[in-house]
Amino acid sequence: MVYDPQTYSSYEMGWQLHSKAGNQRFQAGLYTDALQAYRKAISLAELMLMTAKQERHHPEAVHAYVIACHNLADNLLKLEDIPAAETTMQQALEQVIDLMVASQYSRCLRLEAAKALKMVSLKAYAFYQHLGQPAKAHAVFQQAADQAQQFFGPRQPQSLRV
Repeated sequence: MVYDPQTYSSYEMGWQLHSKAGNQRFQAGLYTDALQAYRKAISLAELMLMTAKQERHHPEAVHAYVIACHNLADNLLKLEDIPAAETTMQQALEQVIDLMVASQYSRCLRLEAAKALKMVSLKAYAFYQHLGQPAKAHAVFQQAADQAQQFFGPRQPQSLRV
C-alpha cells in the first residue's frame, strides 16, 4: 500500500463532519440521530488509525479515535445502553494500550497513544464513578498508571526516576 495523503484527508474530513453532526444532534437531545453520526465517525476514525499504523504518518489519528469513542459512549449513556457504552470505553482503552506497547508502530504513534492514555483513563474513571462502581474506576486507573509506568519508566533519565 502506498501512502496517499488525499485518502487520509478524506477520512479525516468525514470524521470531522460526522463528529460535528453527532455533537449538534446530541446537544439537541436527538440521541438516536446522534448515534448514527457517531457510529460513522468511529468508522472513519478507525480508517484513520489503520492508515496511521500502516503508513507511519498522522499520529493525531489516535486522538480522533479516542474522541469518537468518547462521543459514542456518552451518547450510549444517554440512551441508557450501559453495556454498549462500557464496551466502547474499553475498546478505546485497549486500542490505546495496544498501540502504546506494540513496537512495530512508529515511535511518534506510540508516544501519541501514551499521551491519549491519560485522557482515556480519566474518562473511563469518570464513567465508572458515574455508574457507582468505584472499584472498577480505580482498577481502570491503576491499569493505566501501570501501563504508563511501563512505557515511560525505561525512557526516563536516571535523575528523573523516583
